[in-house]
Amino acid sequence: MLYKFHDYKFEKIANRYYDIIRSAMNNLGHSEVVEDNPADLHFYNHTTTDIKKVFIVKPTAPTSRHFAIDSMGYANSSALSFTRPDINNDMDWESVVELRNTKPNKWDDSVLLKWKDSKDIPDDHILVIGQMPDDETVHGFGFGDHIVKLKMIVDKLHGENVVIKLHPRYKNPVLVKQWKDAGHHVITGFDCIHSILPKTRVAIIDNSTAGIECLMHEVPIISYGWPEYHWATQKLQTLTQLKNLVNDLSWHQKEYAKQFIEWYINNYLCHDVISTENRLKELINANV
Repeated sequence: MLYKFHDYKFEKIANRYYDIIRSAMNNLGHSEVVEDNPADLHFYNHTTTDIKKVFIVKPTAPTSRHFAIDSMGYANSSALSFTRPDINNDMDWESVVELRNTKPNKWDDSVLLKWKDSKDIPDDHILVIGQMPDDETVHGFGFGDHIVKLKMIVDKLHGENVVIKLHPRYKNPVLVKQWKDAGHHVITGFDCIHSILPKTRVAIIDNSTAGIECLMHEVPIISYGWPEYHWATQKLQTLTQLKNLVNDLSWHQKEYAKQFIEWYINNYLCHDVISTENRLKELINANV
């Protein structure tokens, strides 16, 4: 099979993962070409497609080494977000614990970003996680105003023990003051989420990759944006459900959530040539 890479978006980010995919494809007996015409298979990054023989590449948590290859897209537009996976492998939970203990994140290779441990985090809190409002997963794939939804969720949780973790690049001092004045603990900087999650009772998430870290810490998740890990969460259909869901966690399927995230990290994502070969064989066989 002949294959071609396309520098669709974020070229410097994509090329690192393309090098691993190139080695895996060559090991599987396929050949790279430069021209579009003879190529049987095309690789793009950070986009979506409904065309066969096109695979989407997207870096993601838990570390800077991990990335997904999908036949449809990424995050809430991936094939995984639409089709519940058949998880039948033996669970290696210890590998997740070992990884978790290193406090990884998808930017852990950056020399510019300095992550610090959060201080004075209240015990047994509800963690509300915000994203950049122009993030494609919440504005383009998902639809509606992410910040409006975030504000409605926080308003609904009035009187509860709430920690709000905003995206470090999002700046809205008026909103932050409003939430602090209401008694909420608001995090706006580059705080390591691994220092927060041990005190989290339940997390509320739209589409953030922080959900991967929540699952690694066995934190129950209420999701409202159909992330690809929504199979291991409680889906929030209406805002009227929220108060009951945060105070009664009987819906949480702890064992399945552990099985899902272990499978996701160790069997679905790629992180080296061998794991990439395994994923590509699966995808190519399903798309020939």
